Amino acid sequence: MRKIVLAVAVTLLLAACGKSGPYQAVETRVIDERKGNELLAYEHSIDVATSEAQMQPLYEKVIAACKADTENSCLLLDSSIASGRYMQARISMRSKPAGIKKMMALVGKEGQVTSQGTKVEDLGRPVLDSRKRLEMLRQYQAQLQELEKRSGKDVDALIKVTKELATVQAELEQATAAEALLMQRINTDLLNVAISAEGKQSFWTPVKRSLGNFTDNLSEGMASAITALAYMLPWLLAFVLLFPLGRKGWRRLRGPRKP
Repeated sequence: MRKIVLAVAVTLLLAACGKSGPYQAVETRVIDERKGNELLAYEHSIDVATSEAQMQPLYEKVIAACKADTENSCLLLDSSIASGRYMQARISMRSKPAGIKKMMALVGKEGQVTSQGTKVEDLGRPVLDSRKRLEMLRQYQAQLQELEKRSGKDVDALIKVTKELATVQAELEQATAAEALLMQRINTDLLNVAISAEGKQSFWTPVKRSLGNFTDNLSEGMASAITALAYMLPWLLAFVLLFPLGRKGWRRLRGPRKP
């Protein structure tokens, strides 16, 4: 019996170890939640750490993978990389859920995942309001078009109806664009990738950095000293003026010295 229990425990342990990194669990949970509600907008974020030598290749690899993923309509929204004291890169993209899953797997494989998260926004009410507004505008447009036909030779009425039709058409185009933007947020997910370098500093790196900032630190120190002197100067003047008076008063209180 003990052997059977031990075998089951070892099997469960191996199955747990066989799973991928922590980001995989988040992806699975997000996909399962999506099945219950089709009007949710997802925004994912993942932070990875890598070496300084691997930062630039990983940055270019993620961008190239997004541009090549036409199947999932991956759209690169923003990308930046900065070097110097702290090397870091940021990439923002929008893609279908399957594409987001591929990108997170790529980033997690190439770097060490330090943190990640998912933010979900329910767009059910905005979508419902948008569809109601579109339906009302279409009905109003149909009524105006019917009035336009009935206007006949009434030039004044025809001008008013035509002007109102133009206004409704513009509002229809705006409402249609707003609904398309909402549906884009629902059908595609946003992914923000942050890459940081695990920089290994040499012994002389802090020394070089301090020497490079010597003049700035010197000016800051002098400014702080001058500020401190400005605060202390009134108290010093007050002490110089009041000390003799206080000394005389103290002598009077003590009275004349005895011979």
